[in-house]
Amino acid sequence: MRNKNTARLTAILLLLCLSLTASPAISAITCQVSPKQIDINLTYHGATLTVTGESAPGDDLVIRIGNKAAPAHYKYIGKAGGIFWMKKGNITFKNVPGVYILASSGKLESILDPEAMKANLLGYAAIKATAEIEEGNPGLSKNEARWKNEFIRFKEKQNLYTIHPGTVTIQPGQTNTYRVEVPWPFQAPPGTYSIEAMAIRNGKVAERARTDFTVARTGMVAKLTDLAFNKPALYGIMAVVIAIIAGFAVGMIFKKGGGAH
Repeated sequence: MRNKNTARLTAILLLLCLSLTASPAISAITCQVSPKQIDINLTYHGATLTVTGESAPGDDLVIRIGNKAAPAHYKYIGKAGGIFWMKKGNITFKNVPGVYILASSGKLESILDPEAMKANLLGYAAIKATAEIEEGNPGLSKNEARWKNEFIRFKEKQNLYTIHPGTVTIQPGQTNTYRVEVPWPFQAPPGTYSIEAMAIRNGKVAERARTDFTVARTGMVAKLTDLAFNKPALYGIMAVVIAIIAGFAVGMIFKKGGGAH
């Protein structure tokens, strides 16, 4: 009996020691997005993504939204004979994402050290550092920095590259909660996109969580796209018929209005 009591006491003391010496666990970062699918329909003109989650107290946060890096092909223009502007050739940027949206709880340069920004592809400088130019005209490589800047500027004009510092709001607590609303550009093509939430500690990415969402054509837009790619002859006939009907309707409106003056 004494041996049994001794064994029980030893077990209790062991559990007590483990509970006292165990370090408190740091809350892992989480990430959710709403909506999970953005529908491209006849009234589509972009959307708003709401990203929420939890993180450990004291963490800064960076949210990156986009797709995988892939080659981007463009035509560039230049002056012919020093007089006329015209298309002069092709230029391809490699290792660049098609869509790149960043949101953060503070300025990237304030919460991250330069090496962490470059290693995690955070900020335009990191994109330019990893991008490569492949072109038929060797002369373009002499102005590589200029063409990379032009690429970023072009993407910004399309609203496909945006950075929103200080837009991630954090609600402190035993476990912090965060939230950010990000405008999604209508120029972004259909596909699957990723959202990566990164917890920043001491200037480095300490933890990360990821989720995905899709952008898809629906309804009439999906049917018309299917016709255009799979039944181009029928699509062409429909386009001609619609154009004729539209022209007839406009003509009737002007006729009823007394004609043009």
